[in-house]
Amino acid sequence: MLTEREQNTLDFIRNYVKKHDRSPLVSEIADGLGIKSQGTTHRYIQALVDEGFLERHVGRTRGLRLVGESDEVKVDAIRLPVMGKIAAGRLIEAVADESEIDLSDMFTGKGRFVLRVNGDSMIDKAIMSGDYVVVQSQSIARHGDIVVALVDGFDATLKTLLFNSDGTVTLMPANDQYEPVTLPAARVRVQGVVVGQLRTYP
Repeated sequence: MLTEREQNTLDFIRNYVKKHDRSPLVSEIADGLGIKSQGTTHRYIQALVDEGFLERHVGRTRGLRLVGESDEVKVDAIRLPVMGKIAAGRLIEAVADESEIDLSDMFTGKGRFVLRVNGDSMIDKAIMSGDYVVVQSQSIARHGDIVVALVDGFDATLKTLLFNSDGTVTLMPANDQYEPVTLPAARVRVQGVVVGQLRTYP
């Protein structure tokens, strides 16, 4: 049986999803219910998870899902015009295109999240400090994938993953100033694979 507060929390989440086609943030739930403490709101949410009314999706900003509801989150299209091609080698004639690309299709999806890069160990892969990488959350990667790896369950790093014939794996940087790290495969857990990259310029 749910308490009155837990039921109010569940009703608020259901109404929010129905109205906005996305799950609310914890702060939005707290504001909507007039709760001053987000810690208290977290307890109500956890109670709903424990009772099987909600699921949490780690890595999503809006990671709550009503059990029995669609797992897909509707995302408003973010479109920019494609005006043509530009030469990065020899000069070519500029040809107008006037199509569009949908950035939501390119970068969003089930199980995807974004990390801000801190450090220059991947600069030869054109991943600079301050860039944002789009990561597909998964525990399996292929040889040569750029991955988010967790070492010994504690230290997270962004590196190219290489599988070795002796059962070890190598976390390969893309900067000569850093040394590759080779470890038993059991010590490395893949958290996700990089599928995109974002960078802005001042």
